[in-house]
Amino acid sequence: MLWPRAVRDVVKTGPEREIVDAYPYRNACPTSVWSRLIDSAEKDITFAGYTNYFLWQEQSRLADRLKTKASAGCAVRFLIGDPDSDVTRRREAVEGVP
Repeated sequence: MLWPRAVRDVVKTGPEREIVDAYPYRNACPTSVWSRLIDSAEKDITFAGYTNYFLWQEQSRLADRLKTKASAGCAVRFLIGDPDSDVTRRREAVEGVP
């Protein structure tokens, strides 16, 4: 045992010391969390995932909000999968969407 119980009770160890919240699935994360993250970003917004389309469905005026962020100097990036990649094709099959 690296950390006796007495130390673990006082000193935060493990992933929760850096992670505020974790959700087992994207749809378990409240839309208000996405709104807060988007609206409070000042330097960078990076969306990395195969199915970021849900943001456009859930977040009102997302394009306007991102444009405002970018105009204020915030870097806005979307990382997307290569449509010709086997990995992307498998993900599309799992999600049931192109």
